[in-house]
Amino acid sequence: MTDAWPSPIVQTLPDQVAQTILRRIATGELAPGHRLPSQRNLAQSMGVGLAVIREAVQRLAALNVVEATHGSGTVIRPFRWMPLIYDPTMFHLAMQRIGIRDLWEARRLLEGQTIRLAVERATRANLAVLRAIIARADPLPTDYRVSQALNREFHLALARAGQNAVLEDLLAPLLDLRSEGASHHFSRETCHQTWEAHQTILDAVASRDMQAADRAIQRHFEIGPIALREIDARGRVASALAARRARRRRR
Repeated sequence: MTDAWPSPIVQTLPDQVAQTILRRIATGELAPGHRLPSQRNLAQSMGVGLAVIREAVQRLAALNVVEATHGSGTVIRPFRWMPLIYDPTMFHLAMQRIGIRDLWEARRLLEGQTIRLAVERATRANLAVLRAIIARADPLPTDYRVSQALNREFHLALARAGQNAVLEDLLAPLLDLRSEGASHHFSRETCHQTWEAHQTILDAVASRDMQAADRAIQRHFEIGPIALREIDARGRVASALAARRARRRRR
């Protein structure tokens, strides 16, 4: 293996064009069935070469976001946003479109199964990794990002302890979820509750106690800066504000 490493690659023009198109889809400006302007018109309006547009469209076609047919142009497909969360350059856009609650709920369901597998399959090495991560959280992190980075390590290690690579890969992007304003809800108390919940999860897995594991993972999703109940509350507030704005526009 060579010691030479490639230099980091900045985001390419086709990437930027693809994201520009996706943003218009995300806002509803472009809906399934809508036809994009011709590639030549897109190139002129964006100030890029035709080859850049072609590559961006090919990428979106590979993601099943658009369908490009010779002679018929490029049409927005009816599609699901889920595959986009596994593309790092599209993740945040996909998250906005799917909605934080659905993604958070999907994570909860996945982790409900990964912890059960961990109870059955975790090795001494897996448990040692989990203990080491918890040890690094003492003293408690005072910064939200530091706590979240450790939190991600813990949950990936828990998934790895379940010895199922598919579940681990499904969970990984969901661990990157961030709720708007979550950092403002971070406090010493929420941090303490989170790492206390992690310790309870580890204890349940180490003792091979399935019922305790079920309770522990359920408790984990009831606390923290983006607990489901808080997401629901924010959603109700947002819906009420949207309804109020709609009523004002009708007057």
